[in-house]
Amino acid sequence: MNYVADLLIQKNKTGHMVCGDYSVCERTPNGTYFIVCDGVGSGIYANIAAITCAQRILEHLRLGTSLRKSCEMVASSMHRARMEKVPFAAFSAAMIGPDNHFTVYTYEAPNPVYVQSGRATVLVPRMYTAGYEVIGEHMGKLRLGDYLLLMSDGVTQAGMGRGYLSGIGSEGIADFITRAFRTNDDIETLMEKIIENCAEINGGKYEDDTTLAILHARVPIELTMLTGPPSDKNMDYEYANIVSEAVGRIIVCGSTTMHIVARELNLAFEPLPNKNNPSAPPEFFIEGIDLATEGAITLNQVYNVLGDELLDLERDSSVKRMCMMLQEADIVHMHIGNAVNDAHENLLFKQVGVRVRKTIIGLIADKLRQMGKLVIETYH
Repeated sequence: MNYVADLLIQKNKTGHMVCGDYSVCERTPNGTYFIVCDGVGSGIYANIAAITCAQRILEHLRLGTSLRKSCEMVASSMHRARMEKVPFAAFSAAMIGPDNHFTVYTYEAPNPVYVQSGRATVLVPRMYTAGYEVIGEHMGKLRLGDYLLLMSDGVTQAGMGRGYLSGIGSEGIADFITRAFRTNDDIETLMEKIIENCAEINGGKYEDDTTLAILHARVPIELTMLTGPPSDKNMDYEYANIVSEAVGRIIVCGSTTMHIVARELNLAFEPLPNKNNPSAPPEFFIEGIDLATEGAITLNQVYNVLGDELLDLERDSSVKRMCMMLQEADIVHMHIGNAVNDAHENLLFKQVGVRVRKTIIGLIADKLRQMGKLVIETYH
């Protein structure tokens, strides 16, 4: 499985505090979605239009509508803005599937640019109508090491009236990239150069909100976590064997879960010394497992600090190391046992704010998704 990473650089229109462009990325097991919306005008009004447009497309996708149909419905509804004073936004919406084939739909937005082996080309769309509006459809495959660029017209219209009739255009951006790649710059440096060039040919300022997004596929850092015993004891071996087939790092969280994995796979298993750190949850050694620790307390502590600065946490804390492993991962496979632990339903647990496994795992997964991770939850 490849991972689609996204890089974004954005500049407000010179003199404005709020950007009228908005972008969002959502990762699912079925593919990665990336949307760039450009609200008409600038400032707060444009920002609201862009956010509304992106969230409408996302909500259609979450309800099971295809990207094509989602974009058609949103673009068709924009026709009203041509006759009434209602929010309007242009957009580019991309979907990259698990096989790295991609589709991009553009509505009143610049054509995407594809970069392969340092050479950039503009993707030529198939144009079709959705109601009274016209949409562009672009298709291709995002191979490892290649880049797909989406942008607002603040990029492509840079230089308009300053030596460029309609702005530098997607073609000008492609030419700039092809020339710039010869300097062997990394992709983030290249993005900075593109954006700086937009300001330079505009006389040193940004004439419009300017957004550039780059998507690229790479080999992911994967992590597998098992927590909680399965609902049926007959599933113990199948559940434990997940760690034998896992790619990347492995975390086993929960005392019963650790015993199941060690017993079913016949692995060495022993407690590790506490190292005089009373606040650290108990930790264990299991052959071949990167981290094995107690469940409920550890997971709750991980949720409380995940995403924060971890330098102040104890050096030998399992909580700190679990957070670091989760933050370093691109793809997190969470395997959650459905067996109920009556002890976790005890009023004392609730009194001290310790959430039950399913609740805390869901909260951790949501936080990881907000951090841009692909999280796959499987219940057993």
